[in-house]
Amino acid sequence: MPAKTWNRGHARRRHAPRLLALLLTALAGLLPAAARADSMLPPGPFSTRGSQIVAADGTPVRIMGVGVFTDVSRDVARIKAAGFNTLRISWGNRRRLGDVDRIDRIVAAAGPIGLRVILDNHYNEGLRGMCVAQQKNGLWYDLGGASDGTDGCGTPGTVTDAKFVADWVAMAEHYRGNPTVIGYDLRNEPLAYPGMSTWEAGSRNPDHNIRWMYERVGRAIQAVDPDKLIICEGPQNYTRSFAGGAPAPWGDLSLAARLPVVLPTPGKVVYSVHDYPAEIAGYHPDSGPVKVAQMNRTWGYLVMQGIAPVLVGEMASNMKGPTSAAWADTLTAYMNGEAPGGPRFTPPDQPIGCVWWWAGSDDNSGEQPSGIWDAEGRLRADQRAVWRKLLPR
Repeated sequence: MPAKTWNRGHARRRHAPRLLALLLTALAGLLPAAARADSMLPPGPFSTRGSQIVAADGTPVRIMGVGVFTDVSRDVARIKAAGFNTLRISWGNRRRLGDVDRIDRIVAAAGPIGLRVILDNHYNEGLRGMCVAQQKNGLWYDLGGASDGTDGCGTPGTVTDAKFVADWVAMAEHYRGNPTVIGYDLRNEPLAYPGMSTWEAGSRNPDHNIRWMYERVGRAIQAVDPDKLIICEGPQNYTRSFAGGAPAPWGDLSLAARLPVVLPTPGKVVYSVHDYPAEIAGYHPDSGPVKVAQMNRTWGYLVMQGIAPVLVGEMASNMKGPTSAAWADTLTAYMNGEAPGGPRFTPPDQPIGCVWWWAGSDDNSGEQPSGIWDAEGRLRADQRAVWRKLLPR
């Protein structure tokens, strides 16, 4: 809010205390975590222990991230002031070198103020349609193998499985030894429709078996950079889970306990799901006890049984109505260990971490969630009311 200009000295003196109090109150609301040093993460490397992500000294930490796909190097201070401690930065294979330049600028700005970075392979081509956000062919490559030679959105493919592995190795070599970069999210939102990604034992069905891809890419990364977290997303499955149960639209990790991702350097695998309300994802139910039961079966059991940590790698809503509020109440309670029938956490263990999508300021009035800032650069109060419940404790 711009300050009012006063013309008289006595009026300025009389109103100054009240204005200062109002300003401090407003700032306290806008910057809920600015004074909370414990909300920030220490430098990497990080590891896993049971359901927890832990710092080098074994202290459990909670990732409170925000998604990034533009150059926010000039915005890192206000991202930190809002309470976020991590940036999940997208990159694509087709534009990898240009993306690295952008990521380098963000990492250089973020590191000195304590923000940490996760790199997210978001797409192969990312040029048009749905494939900018979620590659429609459901795989991690778009040339050769099980692909039809495109990314599913009409763009000819340029990324073979071998190139996908090589590109991740190049990223790992580039950020090796950089303590600001703490993890690699190997593939954004794989899909489990017929002919797409599966979760199978060993090297079976290599053109589709994303669990096997995670192991192959994870091993190749660890050969050059064993310190980073390796984040493995469950394929989104809107019909029936891999274990034969209810659908897993957030990410199907129903077989991850039986068929885990195993890497040479242990204690580095973090599983991940994405969760949006029905207004965005189109799936019901998106709240209430039925959803809690489905989350338990398809990914929450990994946390509840102390098998592995799970990161909610994307979540967001424009929070425009009661159904969105119900979605948010269910999910935040579940992640915080407060949902009936859901996971529980005993200090010093931290609840489930997340990434809010996204660090932007557009005024999108459609189905997709707007950024965290409005057109005037103010935090969107309806969104902030949700993600502030997920700050580290």
